[in-house]
Amino acid sequence: MDADPKRTLAEHLQSAEMLYDLGQVPDARAETDAALRLDPLDPDANAMAAACALADNDPDEALVYAGAALARTPGHRRAMITRGYALADSGRREEAMQAAASLLELDRASWLHHIHYALITRRAGAAQPALDAAWNAVNLAPDQPRTHRTLAAIAEDLGMDDLAKRSRRAAADLDPDGIEAHAPALPPEARRMRRRLVDADKDDPAWREKMFGAADETAPYWRRYTPFQGPVARSALLGVAVVFAVPALLGSEIDTGARLFFAVVAVAAWVGWFTVLRRHRRTE
Repeated sequence: MDADPKRTLAEHLQSAEMLYDLGQVPDARAETDAALRLDPLDPDANAMAAACALADNDPDEALVYAGAALARTPGHRRAMITRGYALADSGRREEAMQAAASLLELDRASWLHHIHYALITRRAGAAQPALDAAWNAVNLAPDQPRTHRTLAAIAEDLGMDDLAKRSRRAAADLDPDGIEAHAPALPPEARRMRRRLVDADKDDPAWREKMFGAADETAPYWRRYTPFQGPVARSALLGVAVVFAVPALLGSEIDTGARLFFAVVAVAAWVGWFTVLRRHRRTE
C-alpha cells in the first residue's frame, strides 16, 4: 500500500498496532511500511517493523529493524524485547541471554519484563532461568492472568504438567467473566506465523523466481533475471540502508562530506527496498 499523504506516521502506527494485536501481521506490516516511507529512521516504526518481521519468522530482518530503532533510541523497550527473541530464533544463545538480562536491568520491577525474560531465555535453551523468571512474574503480579499463562506455557514446555494445569486454572480463576478466556497464552512477540520458506533447491524449475523475482520474458535473456527483484535484493538493500544510515546520523566525528555520502547511499537503499517490496507484494 502507498502512504496516504493525509495520514500521519502516528496514525499508520496506531493502525499497525491494532492489526498486529489481532494477529493480522501482513496488514500490520503494510501500515508499518507506510509509516517508514514517511520517516525511514523513526524508532517506533522500525521497532514495529521488527516485531512484524519476527512474527513472520524472519529474525535476521527483525534484528536489522530493531538495530535501527536502538541506534536512535538505545532504551527502546519494544526494540529491546524484539531483539531478544530474534537473537534466540537465530541461534545466538549468549547474545539472547544478554538481551534478556538487559530487560531486567531496564526495569527489574516490571512483571512484563520478567515474562519476556522467561520466554526469551527458554527459547535460547535455558530452562531454569526461564522457570525462575516466570515465577518472579507471578509473584510480582499474581492478579494478572498473563503471568500465570506464561508460567503454564513454560511448565508445559518443560514437561511439568501438574504445574501447567494449576497455572492455567489460576489464570481462569482470575478471569471469571471470560474476558480473556480466549486470549493467547503468550505475548505477541513470542508468537509466530506459519513459516514461509524460500525453496531454492537446484532441481526446482522455479528457483530463480523464488530467489530473484519473476522473470521479464520480454527482456533479453541476460536481463530476465536480475538480483534486484526478489528476497535476495530485499535483504541486501535493507542491510545497506541501515549500515549507512547509522554513521550518517550518529557519526559526529566523521567528515561532513563522508556523512553526506552515507546519507545519500542510505536513502537510495531505502527507496530501492520499498520499490522491491511493493513489487513483491503486488505479485503475491
